[in-house]
Amino acid sequence: MRCEEVQELLALHALDALERGDAEEVRRHLESGCPRCAGELAAFTEAQAAIPFALPAQEPSPMAKARLMAAVRKDALGSPRAGRAGGAWGRAGLAAAAAAIVVAILTGSYTSRRYELQTRELRAQIRSQQEELVRLEQQFRRTRDTILLVRSPGSKVIDLQGQEGLATAAARVFWDVRRGTWRLYADNLPPAGEGKTYQLWLVTAKEKISAGVFDPLKDEEPSGTVTVPPEAGAVVAAAVTPEPAGGSPQPTGSILLLGKI
Repeated sequence: MRCEEVQELLALHALDALERGDAEEVRRHLESGCPRCAGELAAFTEAQAAIPFALPAQEPSPMAKARLMAAVRKDALGSPRAGRAGGAWGRAGLAAAAAAIVVAILTGSYTSRRYELQTRELRAQIRSQQEELVRLEQQFRRTRDTILLVRSPGSKVIDLQGQEGLATAAARVFWDVRRGTWRLYADNLPPAGEGKTYQLWLVTAKEKISAGVFDPLKDEEPSGTVTVPPEAGAVVAAAVTPEPAGGSPQPTGSILLLGKI
């Protein structure tokens, strides 16, 4: 066989779909050392090896395979070009069909699946980066707000110590008196418990003023606003008590953290 004839059959040879006579002729030609045909066969073989990664393995039944091959041979032999020419045209058609199948699989299903996996990975990376960016922005805002609290004229820093068995607990409150804003940093403060919350109080000689509720388990420092009416007098201390969820108008729980100004 000449190279041109062999190359028409290489796709089918890679798929092991040639008749015995043609397969022997192709094999003899390849064994003669033709580099061009050997390279073509290697390319088809590599393409065939990639097919299992493109689609789930589905083996047709022997009967279906036999019927398909019989139909293909019948169509090839029934071509208007009979004899050697008819066989050549039939083989060329089979080779073209086989090559088309390989190309379709590689450029279709395999590429589509690979693209889908890459797209999922990229989307996951983008989501992770967006979440990290949001976290960093929140951290930046909290740090900026704390710096503004510390630098603001008239700001007060109140250190609270643990009470009633919470000796290891502590907290620090930054309170901007002019703006009425505060931020609390707590350490070793346990969860408030089911149906409970922690509430911060500013204590004057006349009353206890709620500054808001907070949850130490949240991944952020609690903050809020508080207004101290002039008639309440000067704030002399800050305290934290456990209260029912949502807070209380006045303290009902024991003082767990206390700090004097």
